[in-house]
Parts: sequence; structure tokens; C-alpha cells
Amino acid sequence: MKHMIFAVAALAIATLVGSAQQAAADEPVPKRKPGLWEITTVAPGTGMTTFKTCVGPDDKIATPDESGACTEPKARRVGADVFVDVVCTKQYGKQIMSTAFSGDFDTRYHGIMKITFDPPEGLRNMGVIIDGKYLGPDCQAAAAHESAQ
Repeated sequence: MKHMIFAVAALAIATLVGSAQQAAADEPVPKRKPGLWEITTVAPGTGMTTFKTCVGPDDKIATPDESGACTEPKARRVGADVFVDVVCTKQYGKQIMSTAFSGDFDTRYHGIMKITFDPPEGLRNMGVIIDGKYLGPDCQAAAAHESAQ
């Protein structure tokens, strides 16, 4: 009886491992719907920051502006989340960014990013929380409205 329970448990574990490996296969990097987005970030040193940005069809969600020369992002899906890893090189060293994304990317998304600095820049690691909300397709009209206020 013990051997039968062990065999069933081993089969269940093998099935779960196989499913997890299949779920972790390469995926495309998520792309936000083109248009105006409101992005809120929370990070050490800067606290909460909210800004608006225009996203085009060549969306680079995994590599923030001024990231330097970056490798091609590698993405894998685990359940409903997409994990994206990218390494960017700047004059002073590397930034290794790993981000877990969720959301529909048409109306909203959420990300939790871990950045590892090599060599360390005061901090060895830093975490950033990212929330994006789609505001509409017309970046110019929204920008004109902002400057009129």
C-alpha cells in the first residue's frame, strides 16, 4: 500500500513539474495598447510618482527609458503572470531587471520589478511597483489639455 501511495505521489509531482515547465516556455513580451497611459511607480528614493506617457506600437514595456543598451527581453508565462528578464548595460555597469507583469494591457497592467545593480550603486537590489492605466488613444489631445491647465 505504501508503494502505491508513493507511486501516485511521484506521478502527481512529475505531472506538476511537466506542467510548470510547459507553462514557463518562452512567451512574447506583453505590449500595451497604443495611446496615452498614466503610470504610477513606487520606488525607494523617489516614493510614489505618477506621470503620463504616450505608448506607440513599438512598446518597450520591459526596458524603461534611459536603460542603456539592453539584451532582447526573455519572457515566460506562469499562470496569469508574465515574467520578463532583461539585462541593460550603461557606462557604470549593468542593471539586471526581472519583472512580473499581470493585467490585460489594453486598459490596465501591474508590474513588480526587481533591479540588481552590478556593480552596486549604493543599493545592490531595488524594487519598483508599477501600475498603468489606459487613458485613451489620442496622445496629442491629452497633452494639449494638460498644458492648458
